[in-house]
Amino acid sequence: MNSSVKLILYILIIAVFTACKSTSKLHKQEHLTHKSSSEFYKIYSQKLGYDLEGSEEKKFVETVNAWLGVPYKYGGCSMEGTDCSCFVSVFYKDVYGISLPRKSEDMQQQTKTIEKAELKQGDLVFFKIEDVKVSHVGIYISKGHFVHSTTSKGVMINSLDENYYKKYFHKAGRVNVKS
Repeated sequence: MNSSVKLILYILIIAVFTACKSTSKLHKQEHLTHKSSSEFYKIYSQKLGYDLEGSEEKKFVETVNAWLGVPYKYGGCSMEGTDCSCFVSVFYKDVYGISLPRKSEDMQQQTKTIEKAELKQGDLVFFKIEDVKVSHVGIYISKGHFVHSTTSKGVMINSLDENYYKKYFHKAGRVNVKS
């Protein structure tokens, strides 16, 4: 074989292995969905870093897990890199089939304000970190935990009880679904 054919084959092999790597999380998730509920929630409690209630929607939990570790990218809107509002927007479209605005401050306009004590899976949590307007958004999971894209560590799970998030918490909102 000449060197150009070898190079083409090498590039094709790399492309195939890269594609397989990016879909490996999805294939594992499909396998876990078929496990018993108690086993599913036990496995995902370990993956997400806290004990799930056991009533969270499986697709929701799997989607959270798939996004964990995706790096932060300002203006990014994919699993290659995402900012907080695009993460929420894409997540909502994938899990609920609902389109949300691209900016966190606009998202809050499509929510009904609720008390922290009323938070349910899928509700949005808004923060005023840098300004007088909403500058950060996340999605409530359960037991005081939410998933969001941070500038320092990308998509991750935190607790609303952490001092930083207590300090900057603005409001909780439930997405208005128009019938």
